[in-house]
This record gives sequence, structure tokens and C-alpha cells, in this order.
Amino acid sequence: MDQLYMLRAFVAAARYQSFSKAAESLNVTTGSVSKAIAKLEECIQTRVLLRTTRSVSLTEAAQSYYLSCCRLLEELDEANRRITRAREVDSGKLRLIVHPMLMSETFSRLVRGYHAIAPNVSLIVSVQEGAANLYDGRFDMAILPPHLVEQTAVIRRTLSKSPRIFVAAPGYLEQYGVPQAAAELTHHFLLLDTDSRKKGVDVVDLLESGTRVSVCPKSSMDGNEILLRAAALMGTGIAALPETMVRGDIEARRLTHILPLCTTSDSKAEICLFYSHRELLPVRLRTFIDYCTQFFRSSARCDAMDAETVTPAKDYREECRWRPVEARHGQPSQFGAMGR
Repeated sequence: MDQLYMLRAFVAAARYQSFSKAAESLNVTTGSVSKAIAKLEECIQTRVLLRTTRSVSLTEAAQSYYLSCCRLLEELDEANRRITRAREVDSGKLRLIVHPMLMSETFSRLVRGYHAIAPNVSLIVSVQEGAANLYDGRFDMAILPPHLVEQTAVIRRTLSKSPRIFVAAPGYLEQYGVPQAAAELTHHFLLLDTDSRKKGVDVVDLLESGTRVSVCPKSSMDGNEILLRAAALMGTGIAALPETMVRGDIEARRLTHILPLCTTSDSKAEICLFYSHRELLPVRLRTFIDYCTQFFRSSARCDAMDAETVTPAKDYREECRWRPVEARHGQPSQFGAMGR
């Protein structure tokens, strides 16, 4: 029999001086209370209650034991109340691991929007390219490409799929010219992710209008997305980066999208939200999941409107950026629907 239940039965019987009232308070049968106390006495080899046909009372030997049990159960019940309250309040820490390709104005808007609806949550973000383990206690959630989270039991939600596009700073294009076809990239300085370059050679495989093209650039540099974006902004060369990462730079005219029919791969850069459990999530995690999925869904809707309408894209982007979305608790947030 569960020892905790035996202690609760003992404390209740001593408090109410009645097995029947103790059973009623615990929502069990009188016989269950009687058996629990008998089992407790057997375990500790001490009689704790004096039973008569009219009353129940503590034995002299059980006086201090009863007080200790009361303190123990009160501390346990308070601990249970605290952890329950913590689950129902948007507070505490949310430890998030994020891939470098998400480091852009889009992510800044995501963070500002989440803080607007959960101002008491401490968001702790780590940026890394490597694989993440959500079961080692270091992180609560991850926003990463799917191949970097290996656990089969984690929950996965796709947030976005983005093609890699070619961009360059206006100053670079003014100095070195704008390539009109993939073959012309041989005369430029290319900024590429490590996987784009063939191992042991300087040849880069590209797709142009669905046709595979091999290019041997005059000069090139490879690295992670953050470094490549920074190099492109400084005018170092032409970079191939996920469209979602450089969207804000293109709109602000810090970078120019070139070779619209050309990309480095036939697969899109996919970003997913991962978390280890579906049930009993604290409110701060549930709120982030809801907000994050709504954020990227709103961005996708704006993309669709930009593609289908003849109205200037800027108008729709402004509309999507400032359209309020109801937060989890029904309060509108100006950051709720993020455009790009």
C-alpha cells in the first residue's frame, strides 16, 4: 500500500477523531482508512490510534509522529500547489535553441511579439548549427532544420520552407556588374554554405530553371548563414541564402535579389519547431508554440498575397505587419501578425 496514502489516512483519522469522517474527507471507504492505518502501524511497529466504539484518539507514542506527518503533508501539498500555479502562469524561463539562418529581422519581430503577449517570461536563446538534444535538460524547445534533431519521440511542427536565393549588396553589383545567368557567376566572388561546394574541388552545382549547372567561381568563401549574410552586406560577394533570412534586407534595399531562376539546390531550407512533450506543458511553452506557429502562418499568407495580387507588395506587407491578432488570452497584440 502507498505509504503516502497511509500517512494521509492516519492524519485525517486523528484530526477528525473518526474513521468515517476521515474516509469522507479523503473520498474513500471507511474500511480503506482502517486498513491503511493498520498497515502503517505494522510498518512502524507502533500503535498510533486508540480505537473505541465511540471515538478515535492518538496514542501517547504517536503525538510527535502526528505533528511530523502534518508538517510533511503540508509541505508536500504546498509544493504541489506551487508547481501547479507555475504551469498556469506565463512566467519563468524558456530556453530556446535557434539555427543561424533564422537570425534576421524576422526573428527580431518574433521575439518582440512573444514578449508583448508574455512579458514575464525570460526568453534565453542559444544560436548554434549543430544537433540538439531536447532530453538532456539544457533546452525546452528548438527552431532548427529537421535533420539536426535526431530524437524520434519529439514533437515537430514545420514553420517554413524557403528556397536559397542569390543576393548581393548594391555596391558590389555596381562595381562588378549584375550576372544575368548562372554561368556568369564564374567571374564573381561567391559566398556559399559549406554543403553547396563539392568536396575536394571548387565546382559548385546550381539549378537554373530546373536544369543543373556546374560553376567554378573565380573566388569563393563558405561558412554559416550568419557569416555569409554579414559578408554580403559588406559587399564581399554574391551570397546564396534562405529567402526568409534576407527578406528584410531585400525590402530595405541593403541586398538585391539576382538570378531569380537560379538556386543552389532543388530542396528548400526547412525550419521546424521541436519540443519534447505534448502533454502537461507549462503555459509559457504552450503560448510560445501557439504564437510561433501563428507568426509563420501569417508570414506565409502575406507571401501568398504578394504572389497573387498586382497591388504593390509593400502595401500588403505593411497590412500584414500591423494587422492585430488575438493573443492566447484574448488581448490583441500589435506584434501578433508579423509580416516580413
